[in-house]
Amino acid sequence: MVENSDTDRIDPVELQAFLVLAEELHFGRTAARLGLSQPRVSQLIRTLERRIGRQLFHRTSRRVTLNAFGEQLLAGVRPAFADLRRAIIDTRRAARGVRVGFLGPYASALDTGMARFRARHPDCTITRIQVPWIDILGPLRRGEVDVQVCLAPIQQPDMMIGPVLATYPRMLAVARTHPLAGRGSADLEDLAELPVIGPDPAVTPEFAREFWPPETTPSGRPIRRGPQARTEPEMLSAVAHGDGVFLTTAAMPSHFAHPGVMFVPFTGMPDARAILIWLSSNDYPKIAELAELATG
Repeated sequence: MVENSDTDRIDPVELQAFLVLAEELHFGRTAARLGLSQPRVSQLIRTLERRIGRQLFHRTSRRVTLNAFGEQLLAGVRPAFADLRRAIIDTRRAARGVRVGFLGPYASALDTGMARFRARHPDCTITRIQVPWIDILGPLRRGEVDVQVCLAPIQQPDMMIGPVLATYPRMLAVARTHPLAGRGSADLEDLAELPVIGPDPAVTPEFAREFWPPETTPSGRPIRRGPQARTEPEMLSAVAHGDGVFLTTAAMPSHFAHPGVMFVPFTGMPDARAILIWLSSNDYPKIAELAELATG
């Protein structure tokens, strides 16, 4: 016959209070972490100790420490709670699917990988979210997206760098009335003395150095920074109205256009590379699988 009494009942709230107190060894800090009052935490611990039949902590006016029974319970409960937390996280992730962030012109860089992923996981939802240029890494760090299509290089210690998804030749966006609009191509020397629409200060320094032109041409003539643009429409409007030119890639005219703007092939700088990035701390297994399928 299985005994069934109140002492056998498992109360997760009591166990959570026990785990946090075992870490903090301080009732006040435990209450603050749990969002409870200190008397409530004390009540939960006393109730758990009555179920166990023994005290779990040594308490004095100055110190709180685990005793041998507390150490034994901690050894059993901590991994079980970790498994429970992992199960909840995994289920929540599976329910929401995969959230893919992208910079506007590079929305299609992951299309092949996402098609392969959908074929393998037809029930897994993929949500696409455009990431603003003025906050390129913010959505990843805030947990608003799981993985992101970005431009190389990204040299951030908290980021995992995945595969190169696509490469794009460089293009120069100019007004249709600009002298360069009638040229078959342009290069760095052509940017001398021209205002070049520059990156927002929020853009990561390594990306700004690689993607935008240098401060001088190869012959040493200055390349002026023009106005800043936060979005693709802002950039195109500024170019169309003669406020400056903009160095971009072949991805831009594929996704954005303006009747007053032309895109001229540009030489003298390497092709841009679209890459996949995600937080190093994000161990969601579907991210690694999507990265693998994107290069397969």
